[in-house]
Amino acid sequence: MIFIPIGQALSLGESSAAFWRAQVAGWVVLATIGFCSRWVVFGNGTVAFWVTIGVEPVAFAMTSAAAVWHGRHPRPYASIQVLASSLLLCVAASAALAGIAYAIHQLFEPGAVAVSPGEQYRLGFIYYMGLLSIWTLIYFGVSAELAARAERISKMKAETRALRLELEYLKLQIEPHFLFNALNTIVVEIADRPTVAEEMTRGLASYLRYSLDRRGRGMCRLDEEIEAAETYIRIQALRFDKQLAYRCHVDPASLELLVPHMTMQGLVENAIKHGMRSEYDQFLINIRTRVQGDELIIEVDNPGELHAPYDLARSGGGLGNLCRRLALRYPERHTFSLEQRDDKIVAEVRIKGEPLSLL
Repeated sequence: MIFIPIGQALSLGESSAAFWRAQVAGWVVLATIGFCSRWVVFGNGTVAFWVTIGVEPVAFAMTSAAAVWHGRHPRPYASIQVLASSLLLCVAASAALAGIAYAIHQLFEPGAVAVSPGEQYRLGFIYYMGLLSIWTLIYFGVSAELAARAERISKMKAETRALRLELEYLKLQIEPHFLFNALNTIVVEIADRPTVAEEMTRGLASYLRYSLDRRGRGMCRLDEEIEAAETYIRIQALRFDKQLAYRCHVDPASLELLVPHMTMQGLVENAIKHGMRSEYDQFLINIRTRVQGDELIIEVDNPGELHAPYDLARSGGGLGNLCRRLALRYPERHTFSLEQRDDKIVAEVRIKGEPLSLL
C-alpha cells in the first residue's frame, strides 16, 4: 500500500491547519521539556535557556521541511529505501543539533555546565536522536492512519455511487414495463371499447404524472404510494373483464413514512397477476399498513393459490426488483414474504428505521 504523507494528505484547508497546529504545539511542549531537562542535567538555567532557544527552532524547521519535502515526493513507507533514508536523516540531524548545542556551551565560561565537555556532545546526540526518531515514527504512523481513512472514505464513496447507479437501473426497469403493458391494453380496447380505452388513457396519464413528478426521488410518502396504487388498480380493473375491487386498511401513523418509490405498485401488480390466474370471477385486493414500534408493516393480499415458490420474489421480476431496492435502502432491516394463508395469497413487507440515503 502507498501511504499519503501528512504533508500531502494535510495540504488542503482544515487538515493543513490541523497539522501545523499540532507541529507547533508539539515542539513547544518538547522545548519546555527539553529546557527543564537541561536545567536539571546542566545545573544552569541560563545555559539551558539559550541551548533551548538555539536548538529547538532548528529542530522544528528541520522536521517541517522533511514533512513538506516528503509530501511532494510520496513513497511507500514500507520500502527499505525510505526506512534507511529516514534513519540516516535522523542521524545527520541529531549530529547537527548536538553540534549547535555544543557550540552554545562553548560561549559560556568553563565550569558553567555541570557536564564535562566530552559528555556534552554525546548526551546531546543521544537526546536528539531519540527525539527525532520518535517524531519520525509518529509522522509515519499518523500518515498511515490518514491514508487508511482516506482510502476507506474513497471506497465508501465508490460503493455508494455503485449502489446509486444500481438503484437508478432498478427504478428504470419498473415504469417501462408497466407503461408497455398499459399502452398495449389501450391499443386493444380502442376498436372494441373506445370509452374504456379513453378512461384507461386518463388513468394512465394520472399515474404517469405521479411517476414523472417524483422522478429522481428514491423515496416517497406512503400515502402518495397508496394513491398511485389505487390509480393503477383502476386502470387494471378497466383492462380485465373480471370484477376487480380493492380495500384499504391504513394506520394513520404510517401515512407520512417514506418507502421506496413504486413499492405499492409492485405489490399490487403481483396481487393482480395472481388474482387473474385464479378461478374467481370477482376478487378483492386488500391493502393494509400498520406501525409497530419502529417497524412499518405493509400487507397486500388477494384470493388465489400460490403455485410458484418463494424464490419468485428473487427471480428478477417485479418482486425481485422490489426486494433488491429494499435491500439497498434497508440493509439487514427489512423482510419480504409471499405466502399462502387459507384461500389468500399474502405479500408482506417489513422495514425498520430510516432508509439509507443513496441519492
